[in-house]
Amino acid sequence: MSGGGNLKGLRKGLAAAAAALLLLGGCAFPQSGVESLLAAPRLSEEQSEIYSALVRETGNDIKLLYPQRGENRSAFLVINLDEEATDEAVAFYQSTSVNVTSSIHMAVLDKLDGEWRSVHDISLEGSQVEDASVMREGGSVLLAVGLTYSSDNASLLKIYSFSGRTMDEMYSESYQAKIICDMDGDDRDDVVLVSSGTEEVSAFAKLLVYEDGHFLEKGRAITDPTITQYSSILSGYLKNGQRAVYLDAYRGSTAMTTEILAYAEDSGGYLMNLTYDALSVKSYPVDRPLGAESVDLNNDSVIEVPGLTAMPGYEADQAGAFFLTTWYNFLDGEYQKVKSSYVNASQGYMLDFPAEWEGRVSVRKSAQSNETLFYEYQEGDNPVKSELLYIQMVKRSDWESSANYSGYEVISSSGGGQIVYLARIPAGADPALRMTMEEVKKNFSRYY
Repeated sequence: MSGGGNLKGLRKGLAAAAAALLLLGGCAFPQSGVESLLAAPRLSEEQSEIYSALVRETGNDIKLLYPQRGENRSAFLVINLDEEATDEAVAFYQSTSVNVTSSIHMAVLDKLDGEWRSVHDISLEGSQVEDASVMREGGSVLLAVGLTYSSDNASLLKIYSFSGRTMDEMYSESYQAKIICDMDGDDRDDVVLVSSGTEEVSAFAKLLVYEDGHFLEKGRAITDPTITQYSSILSGYLKNGQRAVYLDAYRGSTAMTTEILAYAEDSGGYLMNLTYDALSVKSYPVDRPLGAESVDLNNDSVIEVPGLTAMPGYEADQAGAFFLTTWYNFLDGEYQKVKSSYVNASQGYMLDFPAEWEGRVSVRKSAQSNETLFYEYQEGDNPVKSELLYIQMVKRSDWESSANYSGYEVISSSGGGQIVYLARIPAGADPALRMTMEEVKKNFSRYY
């Protein structure tokens, strides 16, 4: 992974979300990435009907707002908010009229007599919509909305219930980080909120559970006071099956770490911090330079946490350095190595390194666009001792129409088949380090 890219821990839906953002004026990744090669999708028939209804109610001078995080990044969230048989649609937008304030609006539309109509519209605080989550609370459905403020990195949680005509606010609180998940194992959604500290109170995380129509605190845990900002938060499990929340975080402007919270079921249940103890501060292999975030690599709900090591020939603080990402699972107070990989976040793939490559193989950009060279490193003016592998990302149409890819083979595709990943193994590759094409395909995986 190069020093300039951020590793995104959300595989599912990221490419689609990026393309959707391009359609309506946003961009999730650098233009050199996957989405710059994708054709923008069209609104579905249902989405077009909802959008037309929203414009009919509000006028043409609006722009849709897309949640920046989470699984719900569509232009419209279509869900059943009440006990009626039909779904409602939720849309976030801002007015673009020069005579109207640009506050965030949340509109609820319902299908009445076969036609979508706006039934409720409220203004929300903040500068953008961070996320929108549907909470299942037994027979109730709630909508949790995260709002961010661009001025001071603050965020605000608002939770609503729908009465059939209006969205009623049930809970409101500021936070540094937040996740909606079933933390205590009762098959109902809970809220984990992380709050910044003050002179009187240390930074802490707390667990909120929904009972009898209200949110109640069910325990809190002290968090690392050296953390300045959280970049991502995932729910999952430890290797022993214990529920856990993984928080990737910044320490200042040059370092990152991961904090892990877990739920203990004894003594009535409580929240605990597995990686921070104010009385015994430890360092971990996942204390790392900027740019890598945790992810569930194996789709088994056990989260892998990254540590970064500069590739041979690079220094960790060097601009444009490439890093080897070593993935760990946390168990019994320690991080256990899973594997090591090169992660190309902007192009959406990673390549697992064989054991014999670690410490001997490095990475650089090739002269071709969107292509990476893996090579055996040697010290000196010419660090490329042996070229081992080229991987390139191209449009499928270019691959099929051009004669410039002699010796390359397709190893994967993405973007609904619009993009292909090509590999070429140079004839002069060192036999001791050379992978076969089948091994390349086995070690290659799409990151989103």
